[in-house]
Amino acid sequence: MKIKRPSFPKRQENQSDETGSGKIQIRFPKVKLPVREEPERQTARQNPTEGTQPRRELPRLPYHNIKYALAALLLLFAVLDMANDPISSAGIESVAKQVVKAAEFQGMEQAEARMVKRFYGLNPKDYEGAVLYAPIDNMDAHEMFLVKLKDNSQKKQVQDAIRERLDTQLKSFEGYGAEQTALLKKHVLLEKGNFVLYVVGEHASDAQEAFVKSL
Repeated sequence: MKIKRPSFPKRQENQSDETGSGKIQIRFPKVKLPVREEPERQTARQNPTEGTQPRRELPRLPYHNIKYALAALLLLFAVLDMANDPISSAGIESVAKQVVKAAEFQGMEQAEARMVKRFYGLNPKDYEGAVLYAPIDNMDAHEMFLVKLKDNSQKKQVQDAIRERLDTQLKSFEGYGAEQTALLKKHVLLEKGNFVLYVVGEHASDAQEAFVKSL
């Protein structure tokens, strides 16, 4: 007995659309989704001028007020400087004696006032006091100069005169006075309160220590 095989409709391989292209095209409509904005940006767009304030100009100080302020600052700095180095009531002769002793200046004597003018261009009468121990001869570099100021404004003038004297001595010993030049380079120049000290010698550091203790 023969069994008949079931027959199925043949698959249609080619289906054409209305355009005759041979392919089925499915088109979907383009949908534009709404973009959600943040509340702050929306508020800013609605009120673009909200939150902005006009610039305020700083008040201008009168010129005389600026002068008074600067003068007050200078006075404050002067007071602070005096607080760090208080005015000493020590006598210049007693201070000089302690310094010379610590410096071990054997054979040196106190110079006259005219030598202060000659070496430093300063008039001792313009100050509370001035003591100079000058070199014994031209080949000697040992020296001690101590000044007691009348006021703080004289400090720079004295320091400039000492530096000029030091430069002169360095130039005079240049090239042949190696020992003197070495002493000059190790000099001590110190201002403390109303005193200014300048020392050249082997024991200049000891003289400095004695100077500070004697005030």
